[in-house]
Amino acid sequence: MDGYLLVRVEGREYGIRIDQVVEVADGFELYDAPSSHTAVRGVTPMRDRLVPLVHLAALLANGTPAPEHCMTVVLARARGTLIALEVDDAEEVVSDPLQPVPEAWRLPWAAGVAERGDTMIPVIDIESLVERLTPAEVSR
Repeated sequence: MDGYLLVRVEGREYGIRIDQVVEVADGFELYDAPSSHTAVRGVTPMRDRLVPLVHLAALLANGTPAPEHCMTVVLARARGTLIALEVDDAEEVVSDPLQPVPEAWRLPWAAGVAERGDTMIPVIDIESLVERLTPAEVSR
């Protein structure tokens, strides 16, 4: 892994492993689609296919997304699966080295943490997040 994409979601910073990022886009179309996970808003057309659009903060918290939509989408790939992650902003690509996740944090979806100044940023492993979604919600 050669770094991470720094994103902001509901006022918090997270990293997404750069080797799992396909592209970042501003704005998107949203189409309703049935889903068993509350974080999935529907599907959006990207790269000539419909992919699940997932509110990242809701997925991380196993919660429900806010009614208003974010305008930035990170298209990510894990094991051949594409997923569009709705984030507030994608800020920069960072090459800070990753450290193990502190045991007290209990972040099963984290690939590690990065230290930026006096802040520790969890770096997301998309493969771990995709496992939370049912096969019907994942585009292959």
